[in-house]
Amino acid sequence: MKQSVLVTGATNGTGYAIAARFAREGYDVFITSREQARAEEAAERLAAEYPIQAYGYGLEPGSEARVTDLFEDIRQKGYLLDTIVLNAANLGINQDTLTVPFEKFMEVINTNMGWNFLLAREAALQMKQKGKGAVVFITSNTAYRAIPARVAYSASKSGILGMSRALALDLGPYGIRVNCVLPGM
Repeated sequence: MKQSVLVTGATNGTGYAIAARFAREGYDVFITSREQARAEEAAERLAAEYPIQAYGYGLEPGSEARVTDLFEDIRQKGYLLDTIVLNAANLGINQDTLTVPFEKFMEVINTNMGWNFLLAREAALQMKQKGKGAVVFITSNTAYRAIPARVAYSASKSGILGMSRALALDLGPYGIRVNCVLPGM
């Protein structure tokens, strides 16, 4: 069975570059986007450029059932994931602390922490069956520094760092590595 990777937020920019690097290394690639058509188009580009299989999925944050369906589809295609790279995020731009509605604050937290936890957990269930795997969170150096008018984003990126440490302890006994990449200025 070929090695496989799931990269979230992989239709352009950093996410697409990550997916392309795995494809260049011979991994079959599963990518997600909030828009099905964009995910399929990006997967087609990868498959045309590299000798791999690539699949695109539209995946709106928040649906546990949709995540379960995604991982079942991966299994139905004959894969158990080797790696998941959690790149998608809600940037929470211009959320003034004194005026941001609580629901908008929580959308950022739920996307960046809750959603990533759900995806990591489902991937880990497949990796546990294999006896190995890797979970990689693309967080931000805002885990250590703040940005004005981005309290939810900064808090969520710090939370991802803590969550990755806890997951590393919980998943390590199953041969699953958990790491964070903290890009930034």
